[in-house]
Amino acid sequence: MITITFKDFLKKFILLIVLFFIMLVSIFSYFTYQYNNSINHYLEDLTKQYEVEYSIIYNNFNKLSQNTFYGIINKPEIYSLVKYAYKKDEKTQSFYRQILYDRLISDYNRLLDFKFKQIHFHFPDNISFLRMHKPEKFGDNLANSRFSIKEVNKTLKPLDGYEIGKLADGFRFVYPIFDEYLIHIGSAEISVESDFFDKSFEQNFGVDTHFLIRKSSAEERMLPEIIKEYKVSFENDKYIYSENRNKESLHYADSEFYSLDEKNLISSKMENGEKIIISKKHKGKYIAVYFLPISDIEGNKNTAYMVLYKHSELIEQVNYNYFKMILILVLFTILFIYYMKYRYKQLLEDKNNEYILSQQTKMVALGEMIQNISHQWRQPLSVISMSASGLKLKKQCGILDDKEFYDNLDGILKNTVYLSQTIEDFRNYFDESLEKSNFNLKNTLTHCISMFKEELNTNEIVVIENIDDIELCTYEQELKQVLINLLKNAKDFTKEGVIIINAHEKKNEIKIEIQDSAGGIPESIIEKIFEPYFTTKHNSFGIGLGLFSSYKIVNTELQGNIFVENKEFSYNFKTYKGACFSIVLYRSKL
Repeated sequence: MITITFKDFLKKFILLIVLFFIMLVSIFSYFTYQYNNSINHYLEDLTKQYEVEYSIIYNNFNKLSQNTFYGIINKPEIYSLVKYAYKKDEKTQSFYRQILYDRLISDYNRLLDFKFKQIHFHFPDNISFLRMHKPEKFGDNLANSRFSIKEVNKTLKPLDGYEIGKLADGFRFVYPIFDEYLIHIGSAEISVESDFFDKSFEQNFGVDTHFLIRKSSAEERMLPEIIKEYKVSFENDKYIYSENRNKESLHYADSEFYSLDEKNLISSKMENGEKIIISKKHKGKYIAVYFLPISDIEGNKNTAYMVLYKHSELIEQVNYNYFKMILILVLFTILFIYYMKYRYKQLLEDKNNEYILSQQTKMVALGEMIQNISHQWRQPLSVISMSASGLKLKKQCGILDDKEFYDNLDGILKNTVYLSQTIEDFRNYFDESLEKSNFNLKNTLTHCISMFKEELNTNEIVVIENIDDIELCTYEQELKQVLINLLKNAKDFTKEGVIIINAHEKKNEIKIEIQDSAGGIPESIIEKIFEPYFTTKHNSFGIGLGLFSSYKIVNTELQGNIFVENKEFSYNFKTYKGACFSIVLYRSKL
């Protein structure tokens, strides 16, 4: 038996402790980096998502206003009444005002269902002729209080945007009115108040909203008695909000919600009209808060802010996983020190422990990746909602033709089928209990391609399919996982160009090729492309497990091979270069 001295033991013990803590700090730093990176990527994605959703809501109201103007207002029997009343005596104007009101009241009441607050007619000299929401008030000059009306009557061009008025703020859509001889006879305004805009956001996208107006801007335009109904915001004392209008969505915005540092950060950024997004824990829940700056119709950048609050289960999951990892590290440290005190000879087991920790890390990261898939479903749902709203309005206004009706229905059905299929695909995405089945490879490929059809069309990517009619008996769902990963990878890197998909059988070998035109993979990294955690998508949320997962499925589950190489090809007399991923399946192993 070999004996060691206390000095030797102490040297080894100290050395191992030092090495262990170096490893511990490295692991902690790595997970801290991954944690911050995941949160930041999520917040960046959420920012882009909110901007898209804001555009959808705004464009929907804009489109509805256009339909209202051109379908209801811009008609001879309507604009002639404005023409006949212009520069007439009070009695004559009153006569035509009443006729105009009676002709539009039914259409106006229907518009109220779509959150449009008013239809307002003005003469070329900016004098108010008829307010549908307040017909008893007329004859006031709006030149000094309403930039939009003055500008439209001056430029004779439509104008839309956010604007603060004497009584309320909102999103206004103003159109010039011309008679049958194209002579300018006035303007018409269609508007929706900001609280209705908020509610549309909440109803369509499931978030709480809170609308803030810059105090100085409100004081310049609004009547003093209206200003009294507003309160100073918790976020910045230079902004105000209507407690009555936002009462239902203010359960997050209280004096205890923001820390002093957060308030200072938010206030400074709001002064510059910047976008702001933070995540915080409030009453046991993790909340993502986004401040969306809204410029007014004159171009002032910090006139208003729409604040969006969303309870984020993803942030909760990321924080929970991070907490678990810290707890594991703390417990592991205690156990390691205790273990080293009595069993220092088993230091080799540290390598195995490190391997186990690495596997746990991969599983946690994989779970985070699955959690992020759900945000893809919101946009198709919003398209369905917007299409239905547009159909309802046009039907009620009597301007809906059959072609548009069926086109919209086809779009709704298409998105519904897409959602249903996507949910089923993702439900089975990592199901390990699947069995072999008989299926047609061409049908499977066609289905996978269809999942990306809209994005491919948007990015003007041409897909060339050279697929033989091949029957297989293997794990179809597992093969779909691989094909979806490879197609998504090709789509993400190909901004404009061509994707070629080949599938042929030769000598009992089925070869599937997915070729893009994105320029190819640098030779310095092509050998690392299937390694775990390796990714070139620096702006994405992922952590580089897609290709690694595909590699494992093809080699382990499907008993095949997968490899990648850079290839050149010609299409329409133009030469392209890109990455070509190849999957080889063997009949003998299926």
